[in-house]
Amino acid sequence: MNVVFLNPPHDTRIQRRFMCSYNAANILLPPQELIALGGVLRSFDKCKTFLIDSIASQLNTRATIDKLVSLKPDIIVAIHGFECFEEDMNVLEEIKQTIPQSTVILFGHYASIFPEEILKKTSIDIIILGEPDNIFESLIATLLENKDLAGVSGIAYKVQGNIVVQKGDERITHPELLPMPAYELLNPEEYFEPFLKPPFGLIQSARGCPYSCNYCVRSFGKRLTYRTTDQIIDEILFMKEKFGIRSLRFIDDTFTVHTKRVIEICQKLIDLKIGIEWTCLSRIDTLREEMIPWMKKAGCKRIYFGVESGSAKVLHYLNKDTDLGQAITTLHTCKKYGIETLGFFLVGTPGEEQEDFNASVNFAIQADFDYIIAGELIPYPGTELYEKFKEQVDFSLFPYKNEWKDPSIKVKNGEKEKEFYRRFYYRKKYIVKSAQKMIEHPWEYLDNFRKLSSFMMTSQKSKRQDYI
Repeated sequence: MNVVFLNPPHDTRIQRRFMCSYNAANILLPPQELIALGGVLRSFDKCKTFLIDSIASQLNTRATIDKLVSLKPDIIVAIHGFECFEEDMNVLEEIKQTIPQSTVILFGHYASIFPEEILKKTSIDIIILGEPDNIFESLIATLLENKDLAGVSGIAYKVQGNIVVQKGDERITHPELLPMPAYELLNPEEYFEPFLKPPFGLIQSARGCPYSCNYCVRSFGKRLTYRTTDQIIDEILFMKEKFGIRSLRFIDDTFTVHTKRVIEICQKLIDLKIGIEWTCLSRIDTLREEMIPWMKKAGCKRIYFGVESGSAKVLHYLNKDTDLGQAITTLHTCKKYGIETLGFFLVGTPGEEQEDFNASVNFAIQADFDYIIAGELIPYPGTELYEKFKEQVDFSLFPYKNEWKDPSIKVKNGEKEKEFYRRFYYRKKYIVKSAQKMIEHPWEYLDNFRKLSSFMMTSQKSKRQDYI
């Protein structure tokens, strides 16, 4: 049985994850959820596994289909995005028409909460609901043995025109029992983060997020589950030995939740002299001062912080109360140890006033971030924020729409994004501070500046972009 994992093509460099998707102007991470499922197939001798990452390989729809046809897939497993959802479904429809004998399996956030509508309006064969690994293993075993899908929990599918939804366990409680992701399917040279040394890798050490931010789609849920430190180190060593990776992203929603665990991982990296630079995602209020020197010594190059706002009022509204004074101290400590910082900020939170927006910009400047990313707050189905405002949101899957019914909100938010970027990046002090990076990475820096400037000159942004 030939199984192809597919990151579908798109006309922009879309980054798809279960929890989000965005048009990444200058970053491309490996499709972690797809290679995790690839690892599951190692235990099946009858399966031959392939990965087509159309984004990384810059394949359009025609080239993607041609490559699929050459592989003669029995099963195609695809992940979908958010803003690109409709385009993803159109691509999969074209694939199904071209290779009708293939079984198309889909997973992702929308697929998990709207399986009936998707199955009704597309030619998708099977949908995996929620955290996919164990469900996928059971599904493949059933397909190999030609058994009835009724015995598989956690899937939705069609039988003689009828849609069947079989709920299952929502979370995997012991991810340490899962196999190593199929890193061997990747070409690390195709992936990158700004100003990091290639080849580039990615690893997930924990799943879920225990916090209660009302706007956020989590990686499978609120319960935080861990893999072991030894597993993490073994996988990093595998990627270094096989691919020669020199940089790495910890893709956990919040890598710094537990101090002891972070320090333990760092100590292992130091003791084994692994010698790679890495980045991670964090909440400022989880980054303890005692972690920071260990992280730096272990190779931490940059920390991405979900700040969201410099206004205490807005943070409280988002269920993300943060001590902003302590946050400044923590961020300055990172700078003291030579760790770069990036702040994610949201604009357009309901009730956000000009003084709240100004507070965010001023916080970003006072914190002395190396980079910021400003994006419009979008209320996604499955979040508390969406449930609160769904009567004011125009949402549909077919055609895909997720926007405020009042069109002036999108225009104002687009203007705020650009103002945020302009006030932060176009400062004389920031440009002078960046001189060394310009010298070390002249072409990459100029390319990033060109992309940001091009965005700043457009009349209105249609889809989310991240700019560093």
